[in-house]
Amino acid sequence: MPESIQGYFCGISFNEYKNNKPVGLAGFAIPDLGIIFRSRSYGSLNECQYAGLLAMLKFIEQNKKSFAGLEFELLSDSSLIIYQISHRKFISRELAPLYFSAIEYKKKIDFRVTWVPRNENIAITGLSDTPALKPELDLDFLFPSGDNMSLA
Repeated sequence: MPESIQGYFCGISFNEYKNNKPVGLAGFAIPDLGIIFRSRSYGSLNECQYAGLLAMLKFIEQNKKSFAGLEFELLSDSSLIIYQISHRKFISRELAPLYFSAIEYKKKIDFRVTWVPRNENIAITGLSDTPALKPELDLDFLFPSGDNMSLA
């Protein structure tokens, strides 16, 4: 049985707009590594939540040597995203490209998604009292900055 590691992802949409697009935040956390990532995102609440998931999957893929043989449990308070990834049903036209990007990662990464209550989502609440357990990993994460973020 492969070793398992947990990661949390989140997305938040603020009540602000830039260039007629909703402004939000996408992020993820991997508590065992002491990693938390947050970035501005543009889109609806669900688009920002998918952006958080895709950012974490991209991070895992970029560090596949360090994560070889690990199984990932990805947790979020987004019941819609969890349901869509788990059951492959009811994907709106707007979310379909993000959904299919996440499903493409399933071919490369052994992961499953699980729902957690919002107050237990470490990607939102932070890592203040969660020590890193595996700080010796050599990790890399090049992430595009600015308004034209590409997560896939």
